[in-house]
Amino acid sequence: MGLKLCLEDVQDIMFESGKHQYDIDVAGTHELNISYNYKNFRGWYKEIVLDNFKIGYGSSTLSQKTTLFFEFNEETVEMHFTLQGSSSTSIEALPTDFSIGNNTHNIFYCNDIKGKMEWNSKDFYIFEINLQPKFFEQYLPDDGLFDTFKKIIQNKEIGFLSPHNHPITPPMLIIIYEIINCSWKNKYRQLFLEAKVLELLLLQLEQIRLCDVCLVNINTSKTIIDKMYYAKEIVLAKLNNPMCLSDLARVVSTNECTLKKEFKNVFGTTVFGYIRDTKMEQAKKMLLNQKLSVNEVSDRIGYKNPQHFSTAFKRKFGVSPSRIKG
Repeated sequence: MGLKLCLEDVQDIMFESGKHQYDIDVAGTHELNISYNYKNFRGWYKEIVLDNFKIGYGSSTLSQKTTLFFEFNEETVEMHFTLQGSSSTSIEALPTDFSIGNNTHNIFYCNDIKGKMEWNSKDFYIFEINLQPKFFEQYLPDDGLFDTFKKIIQNKEIGFLSPHNHPITPPMLIIIYEIINCSWKNKYRQLFLEAKVLELLLLQLEQIRLCDVCLVNINTSKTIIDKMYYAKEIVLAKLNNPMCLSDLARVVSTNECTLKKEFKNVFGTTVFGYIRDTKMEQAKKMLLNQKLSVNEVSDRIGYKNPQHFSTAFKRKFGVSPSRIKG
């Protein structure tokens, strides 16, 4: 059966694996594209199925808070990314609910589960990769930090690689959108997608390893962490016209010293380091995917001097933007 989704009336099936027609290319890749407009729930979903994993992503808009009941009877390791929206999920085999918020990710294992999801936002955009457990295990590092998750898989239990969710970084977003916008065909497409899935998995594992070693300083309260996420949202909204640290601190109801210390503690970089890295990732994407000159890209991400942009870009990626542009 795979996945079955129902609305609040558990007999009211909205989606069920195997009930839709997949397109198959000459390399054997299966692809599904569906759209739906169902009561208070509309959107689209795409799934790409290869031998060792499947990629799924889609967007939904809700007219009101919605509860979905689900059944999933496959064994999988899921790389989950919530690009937009927030939800709370309860699974019959787990003692407590878990939440996944906007712009966060985690990795979890499941096998034959039932439960329900409460979608608390109007707009949702999710991206997920379901890996065959044996395929995933061959890339899981021999690191004591991951031993518990290995046992979860071996015992066919349900659990998360990390006890808390992590922020989706700009490099992760770049890879996600490269996968979504992949233009390769047939065998070349399979090769590209597998390479990008492994690259994305590498970034997840590394971030989880680094964060879970220090676990975001145990003295950092949830209130402070929430303030840092709010600060990050403001930073992203004002990327080309950033606020000074004192003003940003005032908006999120803290002081400049706490902002500098805790932002780096939560995100692993300074406020201005985060701004710089995000701009460089945006610039790289523009150079690769849009017909823009280096000077135009420099201007779009807020650099008045193209030479300063080129220097910062080369410092970040080890190659000049003109070489990327070709």
